[in-house]
Amino acid sequence: MSKILIIDDHPLFRDSLSGILKKEKLNGESPQILLAKDAAHALKIIHQNNDLDMVLSDIDMPGMDGLTLLQHIQTYLPNAIIVMISGSESSLDVQKAIKLGAKGFIQKSSETSVLLAALQLILAGGTYIPPLILDQQSVGIEPRQDTVSLTARQMDILQHLHQGQQNKVIAYQLNLSEATVKVHVRHVFSVLGVKNRTQAVQRALELGIL
Repeated sequence: MSKILIIDDHPLFRDSLSGILKKEKLNGESPQILLAKDAAHALKIIHQNNDLDMVLSDIDMPGMDGLTLLQHIQTYLPNAIIVMISGSESSLDVQKAIKLGAKGFIQKSSETSVLLAALQLILAGGTYIPPLILDQQSVGIEPRQDTVSLTARQMDILQHLHQGQQNKVIAYQLNLSEATVKVHVRHVFSVLGVKNRTQAVQRALELGIL
């Protein structure tokens, strides 16, 4: 069973997120959820649980902020997956989080289906960046030019993009939710360093992966 720590100073959000993860499950299992109200509380829990698999942390919290906490967590839990969950729409926050080692940045306004799809993407080895941030010219995150970051599922989706299919059709053919397809498509864009489907296909052809 996986063990997940949720760090957020809003009890309603902590409890809501915990309930979602327990109900929907990740990788087919119901995870053990630990809750922390701030960075100090989180560090106490981390010191007592060195087997944490994932940490979901807010950025704006009383005391130590989430980005500083991120660096502390990496020291104590070098193998844990760290994901920032925030209401921020700042590309700078996203840039800092990813450069500091976060595997994703999920906005609190995201629908449950998007949240779960993002976490599944991260567990599959990808990095999740919100669509709104990817669309901003000022994001400042250098896209990875290697194709290792594309999972087998994303390569499948890239093939469907090459065929000109829309998300709804891809979702039907691959037996996925449309929200999951959208997350994978955005990840493909991020890895290839492009902003739309046409550019993704062109870049993939240039790299010889289509």
